[in-house]
Amino acid sequence: MGNQYFLCLPTCYLVFVRRTTVLQKILPSLFNVGVVLLVALPLYFVLPLIWWKLNTILIFYFYNLFFLMFNQNRCLGMMLFGTTWSRSKKKGHEHLFIILYTVSFSSLFFSIWFPFDLFLVNILLLQLPSILLTKTTFHGFLSGNKFSLTTK
Repeated sequence: MGNQYFLCLPTCYLVFVRRTTVLQKILPSLFNVGVVLLVALPLYFVLPLIWWKLNTILIFYFYNLFFLMFNQNRCLGMMLFGTTWSRSKKKGHEHLFIILYTVSFSSLFFSIWFPFDLFLVNILLLQLPSILLTKTTFHGFLSGNKFSLTTK
């Protein structure tokens, strides 16, 4: 029972859930990144590259903010892959999570030595060790130990 939790849904059902695996954490994020990149793609052809990158990051932030405000912070990727958050946190913690998630996303667009170097550092030195040690992402840990759950 160490990795299982109870989730009380608004419909008064009691459901057994468990923490998500690394793959169940990555797939919703990849889907969300894909959605945002598709939305931002038309801007790529009309804006200078740096402005496109900054606008794409802003679109990602507002995409997540929309789901925080209107869907209990459960984005399209989480709905598609059947995951949910552990418990409702204070809105301040949720907003901090979105800011840190956006900063993590922005590492895709900037580099120092070679393309995607900051992204690799983010994934390999921050996110993956954090998932293995704390069972949540680094931004989830910093925003109140927020973790995702699944019924699958």
